[in-house]
Amino acid sequence: MTAGYTGKILIVDLTSGEVHEEQLNDDLYRKFIGGVGLGVRLLYERQPGKVDPLGQQNILGFMAGLLSGTAAPSSSRLTLVSKSPLTGGWGDASVGGFIGYDLKRAGYDGILFYGISPKPVYLLIYQGKAELKDASHLWGKDTIETEETLRKEIGDTRLRVACIGPAGEKMSLISSIMTEGGRAVGRSGLGAVMGSKRLKAVAVRGQDAVPVTDSTRLQDLQRQFIKEIKETDVKFIDNLKTLGTAGSTEGFIAVGATPIKNWSLIGEDSMPADSQPYGTGINSYSVRRTACAGCPIGCGGVVNTKATGECKRPEYETVAGFGPMCLINDMAAIIEAGAICDRYGIDTISVSTTIAFAIECYQRGLITKQDTDGIELAWDDPKAVIAMLKKIVKREGFGDVLADGVKRAAERIGHGAVEWAIHMGGQEPGYHDPRQLPARGTGYICDPTPGRHTSFLAGTILERASSPGPYPELWGPQVEFNDYEHKSAIYGTAAKYEQVVASAGVCKFAMFQKTFPLVEFIAAVTGWDFSPEETLVTGERIQTLRQLFNIREGINPKEFCLPQRVSQPATTGPHKGVSVDFELLRKQYYEAIGWDSETGHPLKSRLEELGLKSLVNSS
Repeated sequence: MTAGYTGKILIVDLTSGEVHEEQLNDDLYRKFIGGVGLGVRLLYERQPGKVDPLGQQNILGFMAGLLSGTAAPSSSRLTLVSKSPLTGGWGDASVGGFIGYDLKRAGYDGILFYGISPKPVYLLIYQGKAELKDASHLWGKDTIETEETLRKEIGDTRLRVACIGPAGEKMSLISSIMTEGGRAVGRSGLGAVMGSKRLKAVAVRGQDAVPVTDSTRLQDLQRQFIKEIKETDVKFIDNLKTLGTAGSTEGFIAVGATPIKNWSLIGEDSMPADSQPYGTGINSYSVRRTACAGCPIGCGGVVNTKATGECKRPEYETVAGFGPMCLINDMAAIIEAGAICDRYGIDTISVSTTIAFAIECYQRGLITKQDTDGIELAWDDPKAVIAMLKKIVKREGFGDVLADGVKRAAERIGHGAVEWAIHMGGQEPGYHDPRQLPARGTGYICDPTPGRHTSFLAGTILERASSPGPYPELWGPQVEFNDYEHKSAIYGTAAKYEQVVASAGVCKFAMFQKTFPLVEFIAAVTGWDFSPEETLVTGERIQTLRQLFNIREGINPKEFCLPQRVSQPATTGPHKGVSVDFELLRKQYYEAIGWDSETGHPLKSRLEELGLKSLVNSS
């Protein structure tokens, strides 16, 4: 078995209650790495097309990255994969912390859950044994209570738990899976998949070392990268160390990256004149920093407010969503909203977008106080926002209308509400205006998981004339920011590279320190003669199979589009009047990654070269 892997995955049949191990072929690992790559390969082969995402045949995978569990820094991420009930296509989302690290050290490269349990259960992997256990007493508990209860019952404070809260149990299509009191598997609606299977939690404790080929080389690479992080001159990473991602909020507002008032405005001049700083304003509530397993950056944190007690420090997306998006400038209220989302298990991006959409509908007279259960929805009203949030996470009253995101809410409300519903392919986008960084917009409409702010992150780095890794042979000639005729070629390269970063379990923030030696880490762990060139081919194979998954589901890739409010020239802010031809960027990206420029379908000739033809023909 190749070093870096355990060589086996756990198969859990929730319908029958049977649990067994399965060995995987070495060849699969090199071609798909792990994490999202290995996940899409397994699901594409094992799951038929057009299954009900909340039904028996949909598979839910917990996939550890190649480097997870090793000494490679910033590489603890766990990726969950499934058909998304939110978009109807490929769904994945990842989380940091320790659970991916422990899953690997417990002896598994991943877990695949089949079927639906007749009663609530959780999976326990502990002291060399994996078994399903009754979770009836946990059903209805929030995520914090669930973690605390399981640790107490097992008698191990280091037990790692990933679980759903009441939102996932009620199959909200924007529900998330939570771990460590506030780390979220937030996107793609995978909490609803877990809820549909009556799978309350996965609890794991790993103690075995992951074998590596060259431990001396691995430790040298680790020490060098940690030294570089300590001495970094990258401002973004320095901000992560002190304030986490929330520390970028003021800067993002100033440059026109943060959408305001349901994506209708951008720029700091659009904020109320008496607005206080968001990111730095969180300092008065900070208690301590936290970090994922083996991460020298440590961008996490704990805060404390009167309403919440100690809870996870909110990320930028949460601050932007409950802050500028709803015109709220009360940091304590934003923290409270984030803590409610974490406890009930719901995606902060999707739910805050949905609330902002509801506020606009209310202000335009599409819904009334009678519809909203007596809540008067208004901008800059934290009490109203929190009141509606509590209804959404419980699917109570009007909250039930909103609990599946803006696309479904707009369909239920009617009266032309679709015009104000901001989503791509059913998924609410991250809070990064594509007119400020066109790579964002290209990712929103071209990645198989639409609207994702973490897609094309490597592209945004290249777009800023930097690099996401120390491999100049990969990046090609520098392209001027406004050279839309040529820049999609760099997006194609970046997307391929980024898939390997994700599949290795590496945090994408590591790419901002452009010296992160991804290829060398993979080679030191596995012993492969891995190269930068193989990295791109492998990433293309993974990205192409994600696209093929969507096509098999009947999704037309060209239907992933930016809403007019997001794509038309801005009327305010630093990018006022700026026009970006995102359809041109889409076409050029398709060409750069080996897909038909008009349809977005991977070229048959390229499938042969990537070794995917027989897999596709047999499905």
